[in-house]
Amino acid sequence: MNSQLVDADDQLAAVFSHFYCVQLDINEVALQQQLLPNYEMLLVFNFGPAIAISLGDNHHVIGKTAVIGPLQKTLTYTLPPGADVIVTNFTLNGFYRLLGVSMQQLHNQDLHDPDLLLDKQCFIDLWAQLAPMTKLDDRLRLLTNYALTFVNPSDAASHTLLAGVSYFRDLTLDPVKQLAQTHQLSTRRIQSHFKTYLGYSAKELIRFLRFKKVLHFLYRQRPQTVDWPDLVLTFGYYDHSHLSKDFIYYLGLTPRQFLKQLTEGGVCISKSGKFY
Repeated sequence: MNSQLVDADDQLAAVFSHFYCVQLDINEVALQQQLLPNYEMLLVFNFGPAIAISLGDNHHVIGKTAVIGPLQKTLTYTLPPGADVIVTNFTLNGFYRLLGVSMQQLHNQDLHDPDLLLDKQCFIDLWAQLAPMTKLDDRLRLLTNYALTFVNPSDAASHTLLAGVSYFRDLTLDPVKQLAQTHQLSTRRIQSHFKTYLGYSAKELIRFLRFKKVLHFLYRQRPQTVDWPDLVLTFGYYDHSHLSKDFIYYLGLTPRQFLKQLTEGGVCISKSGKFY
């Protein structure tokens, strides 16, 4: 298998963080992988055979193009022999800026046809331009130029959220209250902005960011024994039961089941982003 993570062009760093590019030789066996939640949007271009994916109890097949997210559950996918895929990993309000689609209509749904979201043939035409290209650099250059051509600037309301990104790095703060006070807006208006531009609430993001810190800690610690009481205290959980609830909610696994999977391999944890 040939896989690469390619960082986005600096001009697009606030739109998407990176491309994940993977190819599987036609003579290789199918490969099952898991991508843990990252609360971001994924735009998939598939140039090989159809790809089977699962999000919780929901099962789908990706043909040529697909939008997945916001990724709030573990994504399990099977790469068939001959797989050839590019995944664009959006960040912050980048998906909204490129497609102009309110994120509220995507909440709690798993997979979408991007052209149906836009109600016009667009991404399938882009796929048709990308498919014949044999060099990855050429494909990524076309994708980057497309994004630079069509991405919209952040509007005033989304600037409010972007200005408060630093509040979410400090888990002792209430970022919604901080944003409301700083910009003299109601907390309800701030929550509405979250739903429109990101597709989830600030409370959901705060909960997830703490859990993401736990995942990265466990990933770095493997295969050392975990001091669970110390971990609970370090990351501000009430008790082990509180921590376990987050594992079940996001991954459908207990903490120890997750460690077992981590040891066995095939688990991908999204890298820390530029903003959170």
